[in-house]
Amino acid sequence: MVMGALLAVMTGCFPSSSDLYNEARDVYMSMRSEIAALQLHIFDGEWAVGEYGDVPNGCGADGYNFYVQRGTPLESNWRMSAPTAPDMADELMDWLEGRGWTGIVGRTYAAGVSSVTVEAEKRSSYIDDLLITISSGVENDIVTIRATSTCEAGDRWELRELMFPDNLFDYDVVEREHPTETPKFGMATPAPTASPES
Repeated sequence: MVMGALLAVMTGCFPSSSDLYNEARDVYMSMRSEIAALQLHIFDGEWAVGEYGDVPNGCGADGYNFYVQRGTPLESNWRMSAPTAPDMADELMDWLEGRGWTGIVGRTYAAGVSSVTVEAEKRSSYIDDLLITISSGVENDIVTIRATSTCEAGDRWELRELMFPDNLFDYDVVEREHPTETPKFGMATPAPTASPES
């Protein structure tokens, strides 16, 4: 899809408004479905929302992408299933590989640093970059998931207007969310079928 975005920029061909909205929704929902499966594998409970994810950002010459951030709740006394953070990283890398993720890399740091990270991508689900940070603590362990979608062709400002026709600043902030909840995608009801008024 990144190549498609580049081709669209070179040829000047961009999706119509309804196509832009529907294609962006497909990208977002596919990404969120993969992240939800990962969340459930780690912790079947409500996650803290760092960045909800359905506000399109700019990327490339004239494209958009989405960014999602979730974390295990700090006050839950949650403990990871593995004995140590590196053990959990190894288990997650095996799990990701079994589900078709690629570019999987685990990173450990200097002695005394209790955090490790796992990086991966799954372009078939529009995920360009996944970063999992695993930290062990005295009172609870913490896992943070950050994911950025692939860069897709389309005007992010037009997409924002299509998704948030009444004003982005009226957007409800979600602080907690269970992975099985249906993701929100903007505030347009019903889905737009024409360009927003300029």
